[in-house]
Amino acid sequence: VIKTPPWGKQRWLLNTATGKYFQQHKPVRKQTVPVGHSVRFAYLETAIAMLYRLNRDQTLLTTLEKAWKHMVSHRMYLTGGIGALPNIEGFGRDYELDPAYSYSETCAALGNLLWNWEMTCSTAEAQYADLSEWQLYNAAAVGLGQDGASYTYNNPLVCEGDITRQTWFKCPCCPSNVSRVWADLGKFVYSFEGRDVWVHQYMGGQVIGDQGLGEKEVRLKVESELPWEGKVRLTLSLETAAEFTLYLRIPSWSDGLSLTVNGHPVEDIPNSPSNNQHSPISTASGYNPFESSYLLLRRTWSPGDRIDLEFEMGIRIRATHPKVKATRGKVAITRGPLVYCLERTDNPGIDIFNVQLDPTSLYTEFDAQCFNGTTLIRGQTTDSKPLTFIPYFLWANRGDSAMTVYVRKL
Repeated sequence: VIKTPPWGKQRWLLNTATGKYFQQHKPVRKQTVPVGHSVRFAYLETAIAMLYRLNRDQTLLTTLEKAWKHMVSHRMYLTGGIGALPNIEGFGRDYELDPAYSYSETCAALGNLLWNWEMTCSTAEAQYADLSEWQLYNAAAVGLGQDGASYTYNNPLVCEGDITRQTWFKCPCCPSNVSRVWADLGKFVYSFEGRDVWVHQYMGGQVIGDQGLGEKEVRLKVESELPWEGKVRLTLSLETAAEFTLYLRIPSWSDGLSLTVNGHPVEDIPNSPSNNQHSPISTASGYNPFESSYLLLRRTWSPGDRIDLEFEMGIRIRATHPKVKATRGKVAITRGPLVYCLERTDNPGIDIFNVQLDPTSLYTEFDAQCFNGTTLIRGQTTDSKPLTFIPYFLWANRGDSAMTVYVRKL
């Protein structure tokens, strides 16, 4: 059952009649505000971004940057999901982000990942890779069931218990799309420019490149504890010493960073010119990818050099913009790149939609049994009732159950 807002049919007719539903209302260079069907919009923007990489037409990039910024700051949910109008599977007005109406189709999140990658490659700005990570762990990962064989099509942020995962859909785009993107994730992790190496995502694995060094290969191995803990180790395997720059993304969710090279602390951490940590841009959802940046390390690297990063992963309490009427007086809980939620299964006897959270009570706890091992967030209501928050992407894996990302604040 999909909950729909009032006047849904009329708004669908208006969208189709004006051409907005199909993104046919204006020439592409004038489409700077996201409208219409969310999945189609994401794929259109991806195609335009690919065209820009081919012809370097600056008017295309300017349009893409404006549309992306408008989406993130005005029309995107906390999870990175897009689509506030279920009737059109698409965008509503600015700040129209009711969590119960959130359509946030899995395919739309996957389309956004493709668009983000093209923008990352075109601009070398950190916010695009940051949103990729955020959407991957939240808006995209929620679409795949823990059993690997069941899925969700739309993904609300508040549910009264009327959505269950299914093995197939009448419109089966999401299951196959998840399979395609998951199989291709490796291409979104690293990139190269001349001799320089960019690490956009911190996933365990390795990459091989010649870095413009002729026959000399560079192998970079990454060991990561994300998304549960903030420790990352990068090890370089080189044939001989070589000079190049490593660009390492500092996530917007990080509360601090410690860095060592071969066990020696790096005190003065340099950032790239694209550092946006002091950006004045606010967002409707409370998640702000503009606060991310790239850390650059340029030196002559030797075989076996090791870089250790540790990102602080404090619990954050995020409020939406005051113009988002549906969530006024409420907050959401995140830790690292993960959005958390309350599911009734873990909170028996509690009205999860009306509890008032005591934010000072929150702490993390690893549970080896829950979902075969996951980090939970525990806390209390203002009247001392226990609360258990689970990662949002794991909800609806234990049968029909009510869920909410948002709780009332103290």
